[in-house]
Amino acid sequence: MYFILKCLASIIGSMSDSALDRTVRFITCLFFDVLRARRSLVIRNLKIAFGETKSEDELVRIGRASVYNFIMTAFEFFRSYKTDIAADIKVEGSEHIKAALAQKKGVYILCFHMGNWEAMGAACTRWFGPSYVLVKKVGSPSVDRFVSELREKNGFLSIKRRKKGDGYQGIKDALGRNEIVGFVMDQARPGEPKLPFFGKPAKTNTSFAAIWRRNPVSIVPAYINRTGVSKHVLRFFPEIHPVLTEDAEKDIIEHSLMFNQVVETHVRTSPEHYFWMHNRWK
Repeated sequence: MYFILKCLASIIGSMSDSALDRTVRFITCLFFDVLRARRSLVIRNLKIAFGETKSEDELVRIGRASVYNFIMTAFEFFRSYKTDIAADIKVEGSEHIKAALAQKKGVYILCFHMGNWEAMGAACTRWFGPSYVLVKKVGSPSVDRFVSELREKNGFLSIKRRKKGDGYQGIKDALGRNEIVGFVMDQARPGEPKLPFFGKPAKTNTSFAAIWRRNPVSIVPAYINRTGVSKHVLRFFPEIHPVLTEDAEKDIIEHSLMFNQVVETHVRTSPEHYFWMHNRWK
């Protein structure tokens, strides 16, 4: 499988922008409009998020664009085997991440599945310093090897959890070196509490709030949007300031809710770039 993936990456890496766009549009049409794979889930999620504020046609259009952007993200990742995934990224709000790093305590980036997150990680490392994200093993050992090697090439750095405590120690070490740690907030985690997300309870990752409480350094929200094939805008926003109290359990819930609300705010601005195929409200 490893060598098959490398061959596929080599082929995709040789495609022109227009050929890549046509290919992804064809796959999107096949997936979303012909096979209708996960289409009902995408539309259901969009209805939860936007209720009656958008028509059925608008929801379908957003859903189709979301699927296109997700497939294009995958193709751009494969394409980076031969090309530079961060070659054409404009940055807005860089003063926010620079100000946080100037404190010399490390920085958390509050991030989520918006746009090409692989390109985002690569760009953050290139322009602002080593940037890490906690990751799990991806598929089989051969698939994980391919993904890990390509991410390393791109500068998308990862903290892997091989045993209990590895993740936290890796985060602590990175912050101690005044580096960047990205936390992905929009994932359903087993055993986690259900907190409002777009007005409906969803299992919420509270580990970020718990870790921040132990290492309370700057939190800068950020996301990336695609503006064309392999073209993106990376946006940073002002630091957010959770308030610590003596009630740890209450803080963790309230801060996690705050993080959910930050994600909501940014997703609403560009819903077609968000990953709606995930069963967030299961």
